[in-house]
Amino acid sequence: MNAVAVRRGQERQKVPEKFHHVTTVGCDKCDAEYVISYKRKLRNRNTAAEQVVQLKTILTEDHRRKNKREHPDLVEFD
Repeated sequence: MNAVAVRRGQERQKVPEKFHHVTTVGCDKCDAEYVISYKRKLRNRNTAAEQVVQLKTILTEDHRRKNKREHPDLVEFD
């Protein structure tokens, strides 16, 4: 696991040690917000931009499903 996106309010319980906040992403359909964090040595703007796109896709798909479910508290990126 190189990076994680943690739902706002869950950071203390879910963010691994030595991971650092990089950016915040909000769901376009609801008020869910996520903090993307990763290890300091992996800090890279291009990687962060790709993860924002991946996370927005996941959140959008959650709203498209007939059986809507809650957004996850934690999303792991490789």
